[in-house]
Amino acid sequence: MITRREVLQGLAFGSLISVFPSLSLARSSLSSKPLVWITLRGAMDGLNVVVPYGDKDYAGLRPNIGLSLAEVNQLDEFFGLHPALQHGYELYKKGQASFIHACATGYRERSHFDGQKVLENGTLDPMAMEGWLNRYLSLSQHNQAIAIDSGIPLIVRGQQGVSSWYPHKLRAKQKQAELLRELFQSDAELGENFDSAMAVDAMASSSSQSKHFNNLMSQAGKFLSTPEGPNVAVLELSGFDTHSGQGSVQGRLASKLRQLDKGLLALQQSLGERWSETIVIAASEFGRTAKENGTKGTDHGTGNALLLFGGALNQSKVTANWPGLSKESLYQERDLAATMDIRSILKGVLIEHMGATQPQVEAVFPDSVDLKPLAGVV
Repeated sequence: MITRREVLQGLAFGSLISVFPSLSLARSSLSSKPLVWITLRGAMDGLNVVVPYGDKDYAGLRPNIGLSLAEVNQLDEFFGLHPALQHGYELYKKGQASFIHACATGYRERSHFDGQKVLENGTLDPMAMEGWLNRYLSLSQHNQAIAIDSGIPLIVRGQQGVSSWYPHKLRAKQKQAELLRELFQSDAELGENFDSAMAVDAMASSSSQSKHFNNLMSQAGKFLSTPEGPNVAVLELSGFDTHSGQGSVQGRLASKLRQLDKGLLALQQSLGERWSETIVIAASEFGRTAKENGTKGTDHGTGNALLLFGGALNQSKVTANWPGLSKESLYQERDLAATMDIRSILKGVLIEHMGATQPQVEAVFPDSVDLKPLAGVV
């Protein structure tokens, strides 16, 4: 039995979702354009996702796991897309997918944990515990976010309230809900949070209890397409740490990319007409080594590819100030060098898609005034 004291304790530590897995901690407001963020945890191998088949050194670095021009879906005269992202390629042909290569955060070590923190907090300090997206949300009453997650990920932690939803097996029956509402009625703040939670639960479809990524993406689309719902959704897809058996056309990486691809299709279908206003950002903490290792995998690297999808994109293209894969061009003679900071890309998305101003994006990404926003995303 959950007591009122336990719920209050959960509130005090910001962990109410651990008591009620679908609780919302924020009220809905007027919605702006939809934005979906996906953290690709584990360090996705961008060199085998947006494949630089035109680089003369690529095939020699990856004799077992590399992909040839015949095996990829050609994006331009230099890059091709991994065939597991089939729907992603269809979006590319429609002008609804773009890729930025040879990019990274300002982090240059190779710890997953610290790398993910820097990606999500938008600074150079792994110890900073406020997310860049939460800082953006705090700038406007017209943007509200939901984390499709069993917790609140760092990217949306901070002063601005954020909703959270995740599938659970035990759904509150009407009688149980009424009893809880009666329990909380003497506490205005707790009662308001409970009512907000029930509203989030009501938005979720009755068939939404699967934890498969495509279902989570579908549910995100339902939330974002609800008139009174949020306009920003945050998700994650784990399993990209392919130290061994990475594969090429098939294998561990291909399997994860198929999950991502199915999720994109599910999100698009769920959003309906709202897809035309949406941008999806998929990014990883860092890339992987240019050369395959002895177990036909790759190790922690630096430069990577960032993936953009959505009907709000103005065109499909690959953007890269390509450094090359020759030994002397690699970062520390092992990694794809980063020639663009991810924060420049995110600044561009916030300005062109979400209507942020230059001073606002500088507040979202502190101490980054020298990083100019990437133009032409939307």
